Amino acid sequence: MRVLVTGGLGVNGSWVTRNLLNEGHEPIVFEARADYSLAPDIEGQFPLVLGDVADLDALVAACQNYRVERIVHLAALMPNDSQDRLRQGFIINALGAVNVFEAARQCDVQRVVFTSSKSAYGRVPDTPYGPPEYTPIAETATCDPVIAYDIEKFAAEVMARNYQQNYGMEIVSLRFGTIYAPGKLARHGRMGLLAVMIENALAGVETSIPSGGDQVDDVMYVGDVARGITLSLFAAPELEPMYNIATGYGTTPRQFAEAVRAVIPDAEINVGPGMDYLGMGINYYSISDISLAKRDLGYEPAYGLREGIEDYVATVRSLGLGAE
Repeated sequence: MRVLVTGGLGVNGSWVTRNLLNEGHEPIVFEARADYSLAPDIEGQFPLVLGDVADLDALVAACQNYRVERIVHLAALMPNDSQDRLRQGFIINALGAVNVFEAARQCDVQRVVFTSSKSAYGRVPDTPYGPPEYTPIAETATCDPVIAYDIEKFAAEVMARNYQQNYGMEIVSLRFGTIYAPGKLARHGRMGLLAVMIENALAGVETSIPSGGDQVDDVMYVGDVARGITLSLFAAPELEPMYNIATGYGTTPRQFAEAVRAVIPDAEINVGPGMDYLGMGINYYSISDISLAKRDLGYEPAYGLREGIEDYVATVRSLGLGAE
């Protein structure tokens, strides 16, 4: 099947592109630049279309020229950048998503998978989602978006539902847990803090995180992100408009550090006590209820902490990503 993948060379997108190739599909990657640093192993195995998701005509042309059947929309501006450049962030993250939906409508694309974020939940209430209950948050929870990125993702989700209602389109939005992945540290800034522990350990550098070691969060490896997206692309019709894709259980930075040390015994990692290890000042942390994804998509997380960290290390080494 021919699948347009916006952001298909990115931190998450490169894994989706790789998965599609491995499963015998034909990815067409739509990217702002030809940066294969996270995908050197698959360079040349798919068409690359250089373009901007803010350009509707470019998206339509890509869909028409390659007779695209399905779309995965991953291209986005990360939270820090979208907050610093408010208008540009909204154009890329919100209007860009609407352009993808419109291109899909004009070109009769069968299904769009929109990679949203748990940021769409925004500020997570302590009760019942925080200690001591840690009730998993479901897709039906009330959203309270705060920063620009939250608002942009939430707005795109709402527009996806309007495209579904108005035109009968198949659009599925996915909200992911906190992701760790090769390349996230370099490209996603402080959102890649968990990757710091792994990459510093590989480089023989000590990691010191002053606070936040007690914060419970749903932490997932990028391999499960790609699996969730691929399952959503090809699942049977009559899907829900929204699915949480995560692990369904909580992990603290201290537990993550212990798992890194189990894989890299010489790792020196110190994590101080307290909450909010990302220093956001807002409770974005939660455990996701993934029961709908299990029921409709057949999704189950394939990577525990140790397995994810082991694969991260193997990927860094095999692709020469420079952590050592």
